[in-house]
Amino acid sequence: MPPSPSPSTTPVRTTNPPTGPTTRAPVLVATLVAAVILAVGQLYLTVPLLTGVADRYGVTLSAASWVGGGFGFAFALGNLVFGTISDRYDRRRVMAFGLAAGAVVGVVAGASTAFGPLLAARVVQGFLAAAIPSVSLAYAAEALPPARRAVGVTAVSGSFLLAGLIGQAYALGVDQAVGWRWVFWLVVPALLAVALAVTRLPEVPRPTPTTPATTFTRFGELLRRPPLLVAYAGAITLLLTFVGMYTALTTTVGQRYGIHDAADLLLLRLPGLPGIALGLFAGPLITRFGPHRVAPAAFLVAAAGLALEAASTTLPVLLVGSAVFVAGLAVTIPALVALVGRAAGEARGAALAGYGFLVGLGGGISPVLVTALAPAGFAAVCLTLAALLLLAAAVLVLGPRPAPPSAPNPAA
Repeated sequence: MPPSPSPSTTPVRTTNPPTGPTTRAPVLVATLVAAVILAVGQLYLTVPLLTGVADRYGVTLSAASWVGGGFGFAFALGNLVFGTISDRYDRRRVMAFGLAAGAVVGVVAGASTAFGPLLAARVVQGFLAAAIPSVSLAYAAEALPPARRAVGVTAVSGSFLLAGLIGQAYALGVDQAVGWRWVFWLVVPALLAVALAVTRLPEVPRPTPTTPATTFTRFGELLRRPPLLVAYAGAITLLLTFVGMYTALTTTVGQRYGIHDAADLLLLRLPGLPGIALGLFAGPLITRFGPHRVAPAAFLVAAAGLALEAASTTLPVLLVGSAVFVAGLAVTIPALVALVGRAAGEARGAALAGYGFLVGLGGGISPVLVTALAPAGFAAVCLTLAALLLLAAAVLVLGPRPAPPSAPNPAA
């Protein structure tokens, strides 16, 4: 849910100043946030609709979960491809292509009359949506002036989870109002409009072009950096736990409390908003304490939220647990982004490609894993997800750390 340079400390490649028709930092950040919400939000469109998909097409709930799982796996692969090639080509054009092509596939998804075509369309959507997350983070770090970079990159990374809540809310509302097909169709004009806006962002001159083979070889070299692998271990848990919790929550509140109405299900997502807002202001925490301290602490907070959900016997306690979980995860994202950026050095796009791949992989695994765990009950799902977060925290605490940006050594 969904995504680099450090918000405050990662060195940025020296280039000429960005050029182009749109140079104001707030406009640039707002455009990138809109692109992330539209792209990553598509992963969550089917989270509250799985039961309806299963009933509509006469498939099992396990099979229906693949409209989310297939998207997630393709999203993972797409991050690997688009994030890496964006080190070679204009990042704006990479993002605009993903948005515009995704709009076309959205029309196909909405028109699907059988489960097979819908699943195929969702897989293609996932691949194309991956042109945005890691590429937008790399572009923001290059295009924003140093004084605005910390806030800008944190806002873009923080919008990954915001996309999850907006995507679910949008799907619930539109499905209730005009039908499930319009969940895909109504987002098409927005995708096209933001694709056009992205092309109007300032140009960041690219370094001397390298061959595609060299670009992908660079990624292979990055995998030999232990501090980067430590950050990657945390990345795979982000969307895995976020998508998983909300997938299980939707089913559980229906079974326990008889909540099925779209408006009520939407209200149950609102407690996550304060936590996401907290993540948007995580930059000062990361600057003061360092991402290697903030990330595991935030993972522990998120795990505590899941444990509270598992132990809950009333709806208010369940919602408080979900709020704590989202808050912890929201702070974890920019902290991991900082760790990846420090370990990556100049190979920002390639490192973010790997980060995005693992984030997307977690998103693909999540609905399938949660569906398999569902017979064991909501508490078992939450505790399993909490255990994964605790494991990620342990790896971050015990593993090697990237050196501070001023240090010549890539690992400390």
